[in-house]
Amino acid sequence: MKDELKASLKRLGRLAQIKQTYVSVAEANVRNAEGEVRQLESAESQLTGNIQGKQAEIAYLQTATGHDVQSGERYIQALELQRRLIRQSLEKANLDLEQCRTEWTEAMREQKIVEKVQERRLHQWEHQDDAAGQKSQDEISIGRFVRTRRQN
Repeated sequence: MKDELKASLKRLGRLAQIKQTYVSVAEANVRNAEGEVRQLESAESQLTGNIQGKQAEIAYLQTATGHDVQSGERYIQALELQRRLIRQSLEKANLDLEQCRTEWTEAMREQKIVEKVQERRLHQWEHQDDAAGQKSQDEISIGRFVRTRRQN
C-alpha cells in the first residue's frame, strides 16, 4: 500500500507539472489577447482622430474647390470603412479574450484540484508511514518486554 501511495504521489506530481504548464500557456494567451485588444483600440482611436481632423480641415477650408471637398469626403469614407473593419476585429478580439480568460480560469481550477489531491495523498502517506513506524516501535517494545520477562 505504501508503494502504491508513493507511485500515486509521483503521478500526481507529474500531473501537477502538466497542469502548471497549461496554466502558463493559458496565461500567455490571455496576455496576447489583451495586447491585441489594446492595439485595436489604439488603432480605432487614431482613426477617429484622423476622421475628426479631416472633417475639421474640410470645414475650415477658405478656398476649397468642389474637388477638394469631394476628395476629402472620399478620404473620410475610406477612414470610416477602416474604422468599421477595426471595430469588427475588436469585437472578435474581445470574444477571443473572454475565451482565453475562461480557459485560463479553468486551467487554474484544475491545477488547484490536482494540488489538493496531491496534498491529501501526501498526508495519507505520512499517516501510513507514521503508523508503520509506531507499529515497528510497538513490536520492538513488546520484544524487549518478552525477553526481560523470560530472563526474570
